Amino acid sequence: MGNILDFVRTDFRGFDELPFGAVDSLVLSELAYVHMPVAVPRYGTTKTVATVPLTDALRAEDYPTMFTTGSTTTNEYRLGLLRAVCESPRYRGIRVGEYVERLDVTNQTQFAAMTFDLGDCRGAATIGASDGSGAAAADGGLLYVAFRGTDGTLVGWKEDFNMAVRCPVPAQDSAAEYLASVGDRSAGVIGAPGARLMVGGHSKGGSMAVYAAMHAADAVRDRIGRIFSHDGPGFDRAVTVSPAYRAIVGRIDKTVPESSVIGMLLDDGEARYTVVKADAIGILQHMGGSWQVADGAFVTLGGLNPSARFIARTIAAWLDGVDQRQREIAIDQVYDVVAAAGYDNFADLAAHWTDAMPKILLAAKDTDPATRALIAAVLKSLPTSALRSLAPQPRP
Repeated sequence: MGNILDFVRTDFRGFDELPFGAVDSLVLSELAYVHMPVAVPRYGTTKTVATVPLTDALRAEDYPTMFTTGSTTTNEYRLGLLRAVCESPRYRGIRVGEYVERLDVTNQTQFAAMTFDLGDCRGAATIGASDGSGAAAADGGLLYVAFRGTDGTLVGWKEDFNMAVRCPVPAQDSAAEYLASVGDRSAGVIGAPGARLMVGGHSKGGSMAVYAAMHAADAVRDRIGRIFSHDGPGFDRAVTVSPAYRAIVGRIDKTVPESSVIGMLLDDGEARYTVVKADAIGILQHMGGSWQVADGAFVTLGGLNPSARFIARTIAAWLDGVDQRQREIAIDQVYDVVAAAGYDNFADLAAHWTDAMPKILLAAKDTDPATRALIAAVLKSLPTSALRSLAPQPRP
């Protein structure tokens, strides 16, 4: 048992021996966090989908701009994953292109996407079309559209919450436009099949994948075999009862870790999810590198742990009790309160909890009871036992 990096380094089976699955999707979703160098074709610059071998991205002089999380551990992990994929017989032949990255500071919006071409990988033709049959498909090729998610920072957490309570946000509209363009430009010529499509992402990237597929034209949507959401936020009930969502819900493959917080936002049970064992604690399980893999598949569990269920109930009750404007105000307040500790990511916050706790309590004292309950729920997902006095203990 190991993580996705161990899987890529040790499992050399082709897609004809081990079919493409959620583990492969998480591998590509993790690569979507890499800031691709100029060697990778940019989005929308050609009439067809432009890609180059993924190995073209392996240029050491570009690494300082490709891996910029601020965490040496995370940067080394993602570089290791990129190298492993390039060296793996399973992914040999993979190409990447249509890279786009946009940052709108004014609107607090980040959007990034890339397209992987798996058509030349061994056994790729056996990855079934949208009927899910698994039979050998027509030779139009196979594309995986990956949307970048959020990292383990407080800003990323806030972005996930905002996406859950506002729909659409600019990043979702950008995702829909991106998928429409890639779909149109890979449609094939008269008499030739278009490329088969898969769409996915981690965190907010998973939400964007679902949203983009919902809003795809029929000609593109019909070519989408599966839609992967790895611990991505859900959608408001008004969205999940819509015909557009109903048209694709059966193709959504959602995975969440046992202590999921982000993936349970606005979960109404419409899209089934698989719970994955992780070797991190609390909200740090959101990072895909902690998810456990054995024999080419995720190690699954029967359900969320009691703490995650408690947090999900608390957040769901809060969402039901406030209107849209109150939700937005409260999310800003929660962010400001937690950020008052002076740490910009959850790992550092948990590691320095005794220093952070008094600052958070001081900042929280002027918030209303409902917001304090939300703050307590969020903080209880941290890997620390210091929060027992903030909120009731979870019930099994």
